[in-house]
Amino acid sequence: MAIKDILLHIDTTDRGAGVSDFALSLATEMGAHLTAAGIVLEIVPPASFMGEYPYDIMAEAIEQAREAAQANFKKIAAAAPATVQTELVMIQAISGQAREDFGRLARHFDITVAGQGGDEGGSDDELMVEGALFGSGRQVFVVPNIHKGPAKLGKAMICWDGGLPSARAVAGSIDILKRAGKVEVVSIAGRNLPNEELPGFNITRHLTRHGISATLKKLPAAQDIGATLLSYAADSGADYMVMGAYGHSRLREFVLGGTTRTILGSMTIPVLMAH
Repeated sequence: MAIKDILLHIDTTDRGAGVSDFALSLATEMGAHLTAAGIVLEIVPPASFMGEYPYDIMAEAIEQAREAAQANFKKIAAAAPATVQTELVMIQAISGQAREDFGRLARHFDITVAGQGGDEGGSDDELMVEGALFGSGRQVFVVPNIHKGPAKLGKAMICWDGGLPSARAVAGSIDILKRAGKVEVVSIAGRNLPNEELPGFNITRHLTRHGISATLKKLPAAQDIGATLLSYAADSGADYMVMGAYGHSRLREFVLGGTTRTILGSMTIPVLMAH
């Protein structure tokens, strides 16, 4: 699938510049349109709240959040080359609803770019990542907080376990993988298998038919799969990872799988994910 329509979640914190630079350079490389989404969260008073609700303070906080998103977008638009068109959309809702709205918005784009989020679990940034992952049916490029500068697409590491999320992640990343100088399909074995039966054998053949030369790497069985993948990515010098995101929705909350949670919490390179 050709990537021609990219959605960016605007991060108004200090780490947002790295995410914006990544998204803008990706849009430039792919010749894609870039839409930036600003999130304005409304504060809902607890049921135990007593007294008159401070509507004026709430309105001021909303306006400040809106202005911060608009200011960040102006920087993105000013830095965009003539070949990249940009636009801004705003989502205003309470935290849980904003996440769902962002996920629905992401369904209208080829891929979403979002930051890793805060250091503490359950931050609003992380909720938006989960909303896109589990609510859009599309790929999400998650950018780590430490990232700086444009996207590097030269060396890709595909984390392959043969599952549906892995298959969706690979299918949605073909256009990006074609720009890589080196692609490695990494699987973690649970038992000894001949090469032709290794998870990943057929997917490397499939990639070859798309003009992507990929090698297969089998890693030993491991208790902590996420940590093993991150360690190998660092040792191999991968620029980004491609993998499936595991988890499910329980009522209005998302529950991440163990490996997915480890990757999102400790990532040091961008990770292209699909659920």
